[in-house]
Amino acid sequence: MKPLELVKILKRDVIEGNIELYENLLNTTNEARDPVWKGILPMYIEFSKEERDVFLKFLRIVEINTLSHVLGILDGSTYTAEIDDDFILTTENSNEKINEDLQDLFLELIEEE
Repeated sequence: MKPLELVKILKRDVIEGNIELYENLLNTTNEARDPVWKGILPMYIEFSKEERDVFLKFLRIVEINTLSHVLGILDGSTYTAEIDDDFILTTENSNEKINEDLQDLFLELIEEE
């Protein structure tokens, strides 16, 4: 697997997939048990169409920033206390190192949108 292929899959499944899931859940759920969902659901229901769009865009930004940060940690370009070792990400079928510029590739994909 090539780094760009991995990043595209992560973008599709983690970012786009989660946003689609959240939007569907928010638009179809009438009652929630989880305290966070209990708190946000009444607000979301009262939002106008424009406010819902802005809210979902905000969630997308949070998702993008989170995945970017994780990829930076895996690449070794983002400092995190208590992680002193370098990660070497490979696949089962290849010993070729995948992680070195995953964060940059991901952010380039996001910027192309």
